[in-house]
Amino acid sequence: MKTHGKLSALPLGSVHARGWIREQLERSKNGMGGHLDELEPDMIANPYINCGTDEKWGAVKAGWGAEISGNFWYGFMMLAFGLDDGELKAKAARWVEGVMKNQRADGYMGTYTDSDNVMDDYNAWGTNCGMKAMLAYYEATGRKDVLEAVHRCMLWFCDVWKGDKKTLYAGQTLVESMAVCYLHTGDARLLGFIHDYIDFIDRNDLYLISRSAMLSPELVYNSEHSAGFASHLWVYASAYKADGDPRNLGAAENAVRKIEKKALGFNGGIPSQSEYLGPVFSTVETEYCTYAFFESALIQTAEASGDPKYIDLVERILFNGAQGARKKDEKAIAYMTSANQLFAREDSSLLHGDMAQYAPVYPTSCCPVTSCWVVPDYLRSMAMTDGEELYFTAYGPAEIDCGGFAVTEETEYPFGETVRFRVSAGRPIRKTLHFRIPGWCEGASLAVNGEKGKTDAEAGTYVPVAREWKDGDTVTLELPMKVRVRRLDDGDMCARYPIAFEYGPLLFALKVPEVWKPVPGKPRTPLPEGWSWWDLEPKTVWDDRGDIYEQHGLRRFNITWNVAVDETIRPEDVKVERTDGEGYVWEDPRIRLRLPAYKALYAFAPYPRHSLELYSGPIDVYGESFEIELVPYGCTNLRITYLPRAKLPARPMPKAGRG
Repeated sequence: MKTHGKLSALPLGSVHARGWIREQLERSKNGMGGHLDELEPDMIANPYINCGTDEKWGAVKAGWGAEISGNFWYGFMMLAFGLDDGELKAKAARWVEGVMKNQRADGYMGTYTDSDNVMDDYNAWGTNCGMKAMLAYYEATGRKDVLEAVHRCMLWFCDVWKGDKKTLYAGQTLVESMAVCYLHTGDARLLGFIHDYIDFIDRNDLYLISRSAMLSPELVYNSEHSAGFASHLWVYASAYKADGDPRNLGAAENAVRKIEKKALGFNGGIPSQSEYLGPVFSTVETEYCTYAFFESALIQTAEASGDPKYIDLVERILFNGAQGARKKDEKAIAYMTSANQLFAREDSSLLHGDMAQYAPVYPTSCCPVTSCWVVPDYLRSMAMTDGEELYFTAYGPAEIDCGGFAVTEETEYPFGETVRFRVSAGRPIRKTLHFRIPGWCEGASLAVNGEKGKTDAEAGTYVPVAREWKDGDTVTLELPMKVRVRRLDDGDMCARYPIAFEYGPLLFALKVPEVWKPVPGKPRTPLPEGWSWWDLEPKTVWDDRGDIYEQHGLRRFNITWNVAVDETIRPEDVKVERTDGEGYVWEDPRIRLRLPAYKALYAFAPYPRHSLELYSGPIDVYGESFEIELVPYGCTNLRITYLPRAKLPARPMPKAGRG
């Protein structure tokens, strides 16, 4: 496959999960990743198999279903081949066969029937989602009939959607599958379609998603759906890989810069408060689809550009925001979550109430299905190639097979600083291996077979190691982690400028103990035993004097998350505590941060339904400082991540009383 991209991910199935990644994917297999199609068959399993609409599901099967089903099966392909699981691979094959069986004589292979409006925006968008899954299966298996079927489907769009017969919103994302198919086939008609669509959007830009808009310095709030904006980034990264036009790569890279500067939380979340682009602040919500789409777009931009900085952002998403919105048994996610979140129940989302609830499926299950691909997509991106040399782009426990040359990666990263690579080779092979040094890392070093090599490697680069590799050779990469104290710029919304703490690629949060309450929810199809919707509320904390909420006669007193920190706090004021831990890493934190804080008795409203923004900042604090404990964001479901700034000196602590 000839590509203009500087790098390409190894074929699907080349990287297999180990360690904590495998444990999470096994949980996904037994949870949502392996069973969503069974929970909502008409929305997820059947749209490409039993095409059309009916009275119960309306346009869901043809419209929403094309997206939701396609995205589920795309994640399913990566799960099956990332685990190298025979049962899952057989199920994937059955779906692929069912899709191809429905291909029409004219080549179309989507969810719309002859009577549907085939010019509907969702026909192109949804078909792209389905064809991504088909192309992933082809990549893993090499089955030529699958590629030929996708190729014919793409040619149908080239014929029926030719000229200005195109749509302005999500349809442009079809460029992604067009580009991948072009790279496999070299069919110039597909490249022509890509150019026509990019030109069409440039001439008819309603949502500021054109190449010209992406290249402009301004990010306009409310111009585009946040998840949609993220998905449009991969349009230009994909187009660049197909045609090498620097304007396309520039559009993707500049759009990422704008997001990072103006609309990206430290948890990797793009604000989705009104579903559309908006400013960052402590309680702004992010839609789960946005995590998944932005991660995928960043991986594609990293491939196109060869720049490792985009993987830094991928890690920020996966290790923080995306993990913090998942039930740890992989049987529910929250559609909308925020960095400062005290409730996740039916009435607590500021966008749509029940979207804060944890659930395996929603009436429109776009977020559950994309949540199933964020870990497999990361696994798939861990090794890339420029056609000759091998790049280790992201880190985690895995086995990487390059055909006659394999590498086992042993690490607890992101909880550990050491990554060990062990080579397996049938014969000596001369090859250059490149190791990514994260942008946050200072003083990284490499040792080959125990002998120190590169020391103090430059952050934000790849370090090459060229040699003849033999079976059993090892590379030890040390990535020293340090505490970073950051201030959130929420000036476009609240101007509170709260404080956050990072350590390596991990964001830390004050965990709010939660109570999981099963509720009926609103699934379209009744859930079987073992599955539920959930309300989350803060857990009442008791001691020998009773409910501490009531110790002062008012619930607003002494609530454990009512704290603030001195804004002059330094990294050296923060203690790092490491533990060996034996449980699942996202339930049993391996790292904790301990730091001084003050009681901020009136910081949060005593009986809110929503996770409210602070009314002022800095805020009044009381009494002497004391120590608080923060854990990795991904180990929480309710939390305070952005800590308020304390107004010092502190006031005397009010006397306890009952009135």
